[in-house]
Amino acid sequence: MPQSNADGRNNGRNFRARVGAVLLTVGILLMVGNLGLAAAGLPQFLRSLGIEALGVPAAAALAILKFFRTIAFHPAALLPFAYGILVLFFALAGILSGLMLLRKRSVENA
Repeated sequence: MPQSNADGRNNGRNFRARVGAVLLTVGILLMVGNLGLAAAGLPQFLRSLGIEALGVPAAAALAILKFFRTIAFHPAALLPFAYGILVLFFALAGILSGLMLLRKRSVENA
């Protein structure tokens, strides 16, 4: 039995909704996973700054100077930082794509 045009549109809309939900789920899982990794590494990072001995402003200034020194003399050391930004970008792109696919368009409903 041939499908009517309305059934084809509903199947396409259901497929888009499923793909949108999958993209949204994967994006959120990437964001939460990356946040968990950052939270797990935070205590070690704070210990390496020496906040107890110097105080927060001095430790923050030294961390910024260390970051700029790393950029200038050891650019390969920043690859994990760049990879983290790339993962966050893909997660955000997945979330936005999922939201766009889940959105109902008034033009399609007319």
